[in-house]
Amino acid sequence: MAKLSRRLLSQSRVIAKGNRIRDVRRLVRQYGGKISKWTKKSSSPIQLGQNVVEYHWYEHPGLGVFEIKRKTIE
Repeated sequence: MAKLSRRLLSQSRVIAKGNRIRDVRRLVRQYGGKISKWTKKSSSPIQLGQNVVEYHWYEHPGLGVFEIKRKTIE
């Protein structure tokens, strides 16, 4: 799993929480925890060469950070 820097984590924003996360039931089956505690987060836009990207991930207190994805912004 990729690691996110403390700066990236501290500047993140919440995209969705609990039942508003499309895959929350799968996350609970796969990783555990309560539905209401899951959050989907996003980083601020980051310039990487010619591209601007954001990182998206799921987070649960006590369980950690899961499924980090890099998304290119057009």
